[in-house]
Formats: sequence, structure tokens, C-alpha cells
Amino acid sequence: MRVSILLSLLACSEYNLDKSSSDVNPADINDSGEVPDDLDSGLDDETDTDSPDNESSSEPSDEQNTEPSTEPVEDDGLSEPSNEPDGGFGDDGSLSSQVGNVVTILMALSDQWIPESTAKQLIINSVDFVTDVQNPQVLVIRDDNTNGEDEDDPINFTGWLQGAGYSVTFMEEPTDGIVPADLQGFHVAIFSNPGYPPDDDSTIDALYQFSQQGYGVIVQGDDMTRTGNPNMQALTRLVGVDNGTSYYGVNIDNNAGSAYIVRMVPNNVLNTNIGAAIYPYGNDIDTTSLASSGIYVAAWTTVEGTSHPEKPVITAYSPSQTVFQ
Repeated sequence: MRVSILLSLLACSEYNLDKSSSDVNPADINDSGEVPDDLDSGLDDETDTDSPDNESSSEPSDEQNTEPSTEPVEDDGLSEPSNEPDGGFGDDGSLSSQVGNVVTILMALSDQWIPESTAKQLIINSVDFVTDVQNPQVLVIRDDNTNGEDEDDPINFTGWLQGAGYSVTFMEEPTDGIVPADLQGFHVAIFSNPGYPPDDDSTIDALYQFSQQGYGVIVQGDDMTRTGNPNMQALTRLVGVDNGTSYYGVNIDNNAGSAYIVRMVPNNVLNTNIGAAIYPYGNDIDTTSLASSGIYVAAWTTVEGTSHPEKPVITAYSPSQTVFQ
């Protein structure tokens, strides 16, 4: 079930991108889709470390002409996984390291704008990307801070994965978040909050520890980088700027008025067998910048009908990088 197609992201050329507007310009991505090492500027003592607020994505934004941050952040890195050749578990049933990768999807997959066949194949490809284990045990966690917005989204893709033959467990996040023990016995954890920021540090910390062990993590939802917990940045390698309800002065929220246009980069492992590669998205999408090299952007987005610089909307990261070579 593992997708073995090597990642070959194409450089962006359809927009005239201003290099000053983003930490990493899509046009600077090399032919393999990787952010070159010389663009990873590392630490900056003047980096703004103020945590973003936790206002709901449905509230009007006061932001005007928001541009992506140019400030680099510390690249804490994930621990290198071991190469143990077992099936993902030790003799005592405990987790043992595999090559664990991370996918970040800054959209609600059940949104009315995304073709269901595209969303379904994307989540299948993402699971195949984040683990090398055959027949992996997958845990889907629905954040308890959904506030009723698109909260059937993780239920829908749980069904899609089960229909594709995966063993999937659905879990409601406890009020105070999950702990590492909740992840025991799983190879892949999918953390979903379709339209609101995650609110429990315990869950973010547990997912980060799980990833450090070498297991697969998928973070999904259009406000998922809006947290002050540094482990979310370390996990996704994305620097949250704002919730994207306003991008270059254009207001986009709640499927009313303007929309983003999502452009999925062809010929890469996350976009295998996906038909609809360009589609609108009418809700807010977090504005982020890439925090370090080694991140692969599987989809970019900007305001529909404009030439404003694109920002990442689907990204992939591998500690080993071997899947991209």
C-alpha cells in the first residue's frame, strides 16, 4: 500500500513572486521540490516570539494587506529514527522506531470546494507517506475545540481510510488533551480540527514526542498553526503568521465572498492519482512561512484571480529525507 513514487516537486513559475515577502520563495525550490539548505537561515535573535491569539476563525479579521513573515525560527529538528527492521512494535508490544514523516494539511478536507475524490486520495497518500509499516494502525484524533465547525470532517476521512482497507481508530480528544500513552500501539496519528486552533498543549506535546520516536503524524485543519506551543512549529516546520482571513487585503472566510485558489504541485508522492489539482477554497487558510530547509510543498495557495505571492497549504517533511532522493 506504500506509495513508492519519488518526490519530484516542480518549481513555481506561474506567479511573479516577491522574494522579500516570504522566508522561502516558491521559485527557489529546486527540481526535487526541496527548499535549498542555503535558504535555511537558522536562528535570529530578533525573531518575534509572541504567540498568536486564539480568536475563532469565524470572527472578522482586522488585518489588512497581511504578508508572510520573513523572520526565521529555530529549527529544533526531530530525532533521527532508527532503522529497526521490525513491523513497528517491540517484542513487548511497545512502539519501536520507524522512519516517521510529517504531513501538514491546512484545509478542511470535507469543505464544499474540494472534490471528494481529491480529498480522499490526499489523505490516503498522506498516510502512505508518513509510515513505511504495512497495514499500519492509524489513530484519528478530533480536537475538542471544533466549536461545531465542519466537525464531521475527521469522521468522513476516517471512513475513507477504512474503506481503503486501513485499520483506523477514531478518538475524541479529552478535555485536557491526550498523553503519550494514548498513542501506544499506533503507527500514525492524525490530529484534526477543521476550522479552529488546537487548544491543548498536552496533545501537541504528545504528538511531537510521538514524531520524535519516528512515527507518522498528519496535522489537518485550516487554523492548526495558530498556537503558541513551539512544538507545533517544530512538528510542522511552519511559522504561523496569522489565520489567513485576510491575505493582501482580501478577506476570505466562511465560504462567503472571495476565495483562495489551491494549486497542487504535480508529480509528487502526496498528489499521486489525484485528478483535480487546482480548485478554490472559500474558507481562511493559515498564513505561514517555511521554518527550515527540507520541507516539501505539495500545494500552494493565493487569492483566486490575483498574482499575489503564494503561501504553503500542504507540506511534507521527512527527518531522513531518503524518501525524496
